[in-house]
Amino acid sequence: MSQPKHPKPLSVAQMLILSTAAERPDRMVLPLPTNLRARGASQTGLLTSLLNATLVEEVATGDAALSWRRANDGALVALRITAPGLTAIGHSQPEGAAAELARNVAVAGADAGETPAKPAAPRPSGKLGAVLDALRAEQGATLAELVTATGWLPHTTRAALTGLRKRGFPVHLGERDGRKAYRLAEAG
Repeated sequence: MSQPKHPKPLSVAQMLILSTAAERPDRMVLPLPTNLRARGASQTGLLTSLLNATLVEEVATGDAALSWRRANDGALVALRITAPGLTAIGHSQPEGAAAELARNVAVAGADAGETPAKPAAPRPSGKLGAVLDALRAEQGATLAELVTATGWLPHTTRAALTGLRKRGFPVHLGERDGRKAYRLAEAG
């Protein structure tokens, strides 16, 4: 069964939000990554766009730290990444994990018994991991997008990309449709 292709490619900020949620045992979107510089209306716009694209879904929660809004009846509502959201960022989901997760919305570590396959090379975490996630996007990421996502200066961001190359990640700068972007080359 193929997933529908989303008409608009994900931004670096959206990729960062989804990849952070995918790393959490409960798959919850909030709290947002600390290195994401989106507040107020910008944050609401990012989350709403993910919800409209069905990459995240609303679920009831009792934890105010996880909630993004209150329902009309005053109940707290949180956001959780969906299977299409995991697919959009290239995250593998173990068989049956979605059903298990749906039954255990409020239980942290609901899918702790299932472990996804480990990559051959250790994956960097933190900002460097966010850079990798952005580079895995179909459209890649421009230098400006990477600077915004990390808060680094341009020369620091370029140095990080060089460091990733030295660690064996196939980072390439290319131009597509007049847009220069860094991408990870496909393993062939």
